[in-house]
Amino acid sequence: MTTWTTKGLAVVAGLFLIGLIGCDTTTSNSDGGVDAGIVVCKGDGCIGAPCAKPADCTEGNASQAATCWVGTILNNPKLLPTPDGYCSRECDSDADCGTGKCYTLPNATKRYCMARCDATNTCRKPGYSCAFEGATDSICFPNANFDCNPTANEGYCDYGADKYIGGCVRVAYDDEHGGVCHLQCKLGTNTCPPDSRAGTPAPAQQCLYVDAGLDSRGNITNPKDKLRANICFRQTAAPKTPGSQCTNLGECQDGYECDLYAARAEERICRALCVQGDGVQVDLPGLFVPAGAKVASNTCPGAGEVCSDSLLAGARVGARDRTAGLCLAP
Repeated sequence: MTTWTTKGLAVVAGLFLIGLIGCDTTTSNSDGGVDAGIVVCKGDGCIGAPCAKPADCTEGNASQAATCWVGTILNNPKLLPTPDGYCSRECDSDADCGTGKCYTLPNATKRYCMARCDATNTCRKPGYSCAFEGATDSICFPNANFDCNPTANEGYCDYGADKYIGGCVRVAYDDEHGGVCHLQCKLGTNTCPPDSRAGTPAPAQQCLYVDAGLDSRGNITNPKDKLRANICFRQTAAPKTPGSQCTNLGECQDGYECDLYAARAEERICRALCVQGDGVQVDLPGLFVPAGAKVASNTCPGAGEVCSDSLLAGARVGARDRTAGLCLAP
């Protein structure tokens, strides 16, 4: 599983069952066993269950206000739709949510309970997917913005109304409505436009090479996800400088990527992106390249550096010519 697109199935234990009202519970872990896995509430009144009014929502700490998102999240018409309603409750911690998770929604003034889920305990359909949340959790979340299947079409998707070529990045355990289409790009600096989907001002993006089939050590652990491409992602608020140690592909400044698959931890640092072989990046049909882009080649910025197959792009396709690489000292 890659650090971008998937996360390990964490075993979650010790969830509070005190105060559950009118709901059945089941337990599971990632391999289908019992006792060590998450606990989920199934039935009327549960966090995440259908509802028409707050009184329909009974799971969790009764001293915290129950809420029913009848049509959209937070009942805000500008936010995602909640088909058949979604039971929630105001919360200060997970203890207020029964089997749910106390979640901080973007731009919300309060925290709210969301239904937990995993690969075994899936979410109700249609309209919801089991979305990754943090390093260990997943929640049942409206999937209106999950617009692609990461296992289909070799990982390609149509991005935006103009249908530029995109790549499907997994954001949930589900295959259908389990991915979000990101714009494909050329490696380099300023090769991605701002992310207009995120409102105004649109946040800056950077181009990174992603292989959805690999885990954080470069092992093939997720072969059904097809994406192997250069993809635009939002830049982190405080990107790491060249040579800084890193633990995630996208922690580095624009034009750099974490050498995540290096054998030794001290070698996992931000390195300049480059293009192996003749250094010429292919102009794919439908590829968007913004004005002012500085496209990477096989030339490296450091004295004596060469373009290496550190990202395993060449190894995966069986030929290194014109595949993504990182600049390393020979």
